[in-house]
Amino acid sequence: MALSFSCKTHESTSITVVDKTFSNSQNTFQIQYDNESESVLPCDFYYPNHQTNDNLIELRQKYNFEQLIKGTKSDIEKALILLNWTHGLWRHNGVNEPKKSDALSILQEVEEGKRFRCVEFAIVLEAALNSIGIPARILGIYTKDVETSKCCAGHVVTEAYLSDLKKWIFLDAQMNYIPFLNGLPLNAVEYQNAIFNNEKEIELRSIKGNFSKTKTIRKINWVTRYLYYLHINFNLPGVKTKCQVQGGLILVPLNAKNPSVFQITEKLEDCIYTVNVKDFYKTPIIE
Repeated sequence: MALSFSCKTHESTSITVVDKTFSNSQNTFQIQYDNESESVLPCDFYYPNHQTNDNLIELRQKYNFEQLIKGTKSDIEKALILLNWTHGLWRHNGVNEPKKSDALSILQEVEEGKRFRCVEFAIVLEAALNSIGIPARILGIYTKDVETSKCCAGHVVTEAYLSDLKKWIFLDAQMNYIPFLNGLPLNAVEYQNAIFNNEKEIELRSIKGNFSKTKTIRKINWVTRYLYYLHINFNLPGVKTKCQVQGGLILVPLNAKNPSVFQITEKLEDCIYTVNVKDFYKTPIIE
């Protein structure tokens, strides 16, 4: 699961640095970001128009997404349907990489019997959501020891912007769930915070319903260690930017080190670091 990211540092003003505490029982960090400052990121996030983008039109028509979501009344219902559709395409294989990294090419190989990683689940779901007009992006989530760990320092999921809720949400197509708290779907920052503060109230939901309590605990325990550094990779399909960098945007906890390598050897190049949550969760713009 390698995602290529020497990165520029972009920090907001009015930052209060707090200590992070570690829970041995939950393997969870209490992470703080700058939640108060307005975004000063010098660019916007641009997403493809599903009505004019040829690749999205082809994807939507080939896999009959309009029929699949017919009768839905909300963005979250559409997201859950496409999440489940993506999850059911193949069984996870953590080693195989596709010949090309776009959704249509990946799906062609899947039809030939190939199985792929979390990365490819995220790519396909991101494209499927974008194809029906829900802005979506691929999100790398990384452990605190991402620089020094020899392996297993990252996981890849999808985040989507639901216009009817006016918020970004976290979707894991490999695991087939969206996290909810008090009836509302969560983004990655909210999910991590909820794990630390409200773990018993979290629901993991697919189109088939809520996971069992045992399965919920197991999935939360697995993902917790990865929710430290968050990375939007501008190079991945469907996401464009005018930030004039190729490596993307990394959200870093307050008082934490900006990572410069992934798993000892892979340099994290030409990206922007920020501690500002509003930088990371700007409202998307459709081209």
